[in-house]
Amino acid sequence: MPEKQQDILITIIVASVFFVLIGIFLLVLLFLFLRRQRKNQREKEEMQFNFDKAILNTQIEIQDQTLSYIASEIHDNIGQILALARLNIAQLSPDKLNEQVESILALLTTASSDLRSISHNLKNNRFHQIGLIESIQQILDTIEKTGQFETTFNYDLPEEADALLHEKDIILYRMIQEVINNILKHAAATAIHVSINMQDNQLCTKITDNGKGFDTAIIQKDKQGIGLDNIFMRAKLINTTVNIISSLGKGTTVTLITKSTLSKP
Repeated sequence: MPEKQQDILITIIVASVFFVLIGIFLLVLLFLFLRRQRKNQREKEEMQFNFDKAILNTQIEIQDQTLSYIASEIHDNIGQILALARLNIAQLSPDKLNEQVESILALLTTASSDLRSISHNLKNNRFHQIGLIESIQQILDTIEKTGQFETTFNYDLPEEADALLHEKDIILYRMIQEVINNILKHAAATAIHVSINMQDNQLCTKITDNGKGFDTAIIQKDKQGIGLDNIFMRAKLINTTVNIISSLGKGTTVTLITKSTLSKP
C-alpha cells in the first residue's frame, strides 16, 4: 500500500476513534444528566409530599387543640355553672323564691354567654378564614385572660408579605404556637411579646418572654429534650431560620426568619 494511502487510512481510523469517543462521552453526559434530572424530580416530589403532609398534620393539630379547648371550657366552666344552677333549683323554697330564681337566671345567662363565646372561638379557629395575624391575636388574648400574663403583639406587613406567606402561614403559625406553649410550660414568665414585620425582603417573627431563660448549648446537644424538634423540622419546610437567644434569668427571644425563596417546589 502506498505510503500516502496508508497515512490517509490512519487519519480516517484516528478520526473515527475520536468521533466514537466523543459520541460515548456525549452519551455518558446525557445519561448522567437524565439520571440527575430524575433524582431532582424525585427530590421535588418528596419535598412536595413532605410539605403537604406537614400542612395536613398542622391543620389536624390546630383542630385537635381547638376541640381540646372546647372540651375544657365545657367541663370546667359551663359544666360548673350548670351544676350550680341545678343545685339552686333543688334548693328552691317559697321564702326565697324570687331571689333564688334571679340567681338561677343569672347563672343560665352566664352559661349562655360562655357558649356563644365558645361558638365564636370555634368559628374563628378556622385558620384560613381569619389568617395569621388574627389567629396569633386570639392566642395572646386567651393567654392574657388567665390573668397570669401580659401580652403584646406588634405587626407591620406590606402587601408583598402575602406572596411570601402563601400556603406557608399555617406552618409558621404552628411554630409560633409551639414557641408560646414552651413559654407557658417551662419559662416561668409573666410577659410575652410577639412581633412580625418585613426586613430585607424577609419575614421576621420574634417571640420574647421575660422568664427564667436557659442555656442555649442544650439545643445543640438535644433539641428533642426541650421540645424544639418540631419547630426546627417545620422551619426547614418553609425555608425559615430559627435563632434562639437566651440566658439564665434574662428570658428568651426566638427569632424566625422566613426567606422569600421557599422550599416548596
